[in-house]
Amino acid sequence: MTDPNRRAMTRFTARTRAILDHVARHRITTNKVVQRLYLPHHQLNAVSKVTARLRRVSLLSKYPLIHPQVYYTLGPQTVQALGISPHRTLPLGPQVLPIEYAALAYATLGLTYHKRLTIPELKQLCPWLTDEFAESPHCLDESRDPPVVELIRVDLGGKSDHVARKCDADIQARRGLGQFEPFVRQGRFRLVVVTGTAEKATAIQAAVDQHLWPDGLQIHLVVLPELLLLTARLNHGT
Repeated sequence: MTDPNRRAMTRFTARTRAILDHVARHRITTNKVVQRLYLPHHQLNAVSKVTARLRRVSLLSKYPLIHPQVYYTLGPQTVQALGISPHRTLPLGPQVLPIEYAALAYATLGLTYHKRLTIPELKQLCPWLTDEFAESPHCLDESRDPPVVELIRVDLGGKSDHVARKCDADIQARRGLGQFEPFVRQGRFRLVVVTGTAEKATAIQAAVDQHLWPDGLQIHLVVLPELLLLTARLNHGT
């Protein structure tokens, strides 16, 4: 966030600014995530009152996630204060929502916090990365030395070998960037695949094992059960 935009946010409390910065970074959030990061000693109904208040004053916008759960984007007042596109207040599309929710959950709800990278932060770490590739969700695992940049690939319901081919395409496309493979060999890059069940994760791992990968590449499978419900409409053609 630029200095003028930070000054525009100074009228808010430190906690409100932190929540809005968080949503700006992740595109979405949920009450569970807000509780985990900012209100760990509060019950979920108390957290809901905080986000409801932010929504009433147009700092957040609310949309359905998995009934009765909801998710939040930035509100009209926030995008105006930050000088960013009003489109950031709108609901996410049926394919984008599971990707952004999976990235959010992976980053914030696991045992280790993974920092969701903004595009400028990612380009600072990987200046050789093209703008097209930088648009994909990336996190940073700062618990490792050196920290590990993580590309998030979300299983939207395709067959296991299809997911593995998508992963292979992700990596092969980046191998044409001269500094990518040295970065991988240094142990500084990981491919994270998020799927809905342990059984699917096992099948994807078996399919992934059929491909050849650059030396040093880390591939991590993550199970997120909510992903099944978020991708159900995609898989039924609705």
